[in-house]
Amino acid sequence: MNIEEIFSDIKNSFSGIWSTRQRGKSLEIITPYATTNNRFVSVFLLQRDGGFVITDGGWINSGMYDNNPSNDESCFHKVLFHFQNAYDIKETNIKSKSNDSVIQYYVKATNQIDIASKIFDLATFIQNIASVSQIAFEDKEEKETKARFVSLANDYIKSIVTPEQIRFNSYLNAEKKEIKFNAMYYRSQNEITLINYVTGSTVSYFSNSIFKANTLFEMADESIYRKHVSKKIAIVDTNATGFVKDKIAHYLIHLQKHTGTQTLEWVNRDKLASIL
Repeated sequence: MNIEEIFSDIKNSFSGIWSTRQRGKSLEIITPYATTNNRFVSVFLLQRDGGFVITDGGWINSGMYDNNPSNDESCFHKVLFHFQNAYDIKETNIKSKSNDSVIQYYVKATNQIDIASKIFDLATFIQNIASVSQIAFEDKEEKETKARFVSLANDYIKSIVTPEQIRFNSYLNAEKKEIKFNAMYYRSQNEITLINYVTGSTVSYFSNSIFKANTLFEMADESIYRKHVSKKIAIVDTNATGFVKDKIAHYLIHLQKHTGTQTLEWVNRDKLASIL
């Protein structure tokens, strides 16, 4: 068998893996591209407004690839934004089967001749993002430190407010899903206190946690909800090994001055009720 025959065999084998399935008005295209946990990637083709839309069907953020749809690690989001920009991937919110709002990724093609390349772009995007979402970028100790403090802080807040007044791990704008806080306290529907937790297993992780809180509060000040935000509170984990006061104090001062955030050390958590 010569090289050209080998190539022809490869081409025929590859093309034979593609398959389709009609799903309502959309055509599911099951591609030969697979994630690192051996799940074949599907895209959904729909004709709309004289053009074509190719989507992931919301499958990435529904965990359909046995991936981690709630990966909040900053490294993962850097990878996500890189691939979104590289392939010009857009996103929108749709309702899942459980009636929850999930992000759906999509690309558009104005001409039929462009569909193949757009399918390639979206399938490559899905393959990479679904695979990368399974990676744990943070070390075990840092994850445990975060989980421990989130649990402690959540339980304490639950003990001092009514369930109707508090939302945990929620987005300020549920539709856009851009700015998420550890907790949001509602004195009323038009008066919100934003709460974020600051912790870390090392000084570096602790500092990064402060930087993240600073960014979130800044974004809240620039959002359409800024008139409803009455207070911003950062609860500081004084029990964390990364809490070395003389090394992180200037970052906390910057957070206070730059965003008007009130910092509350965990050892003084009994003051939170009066602040709220």
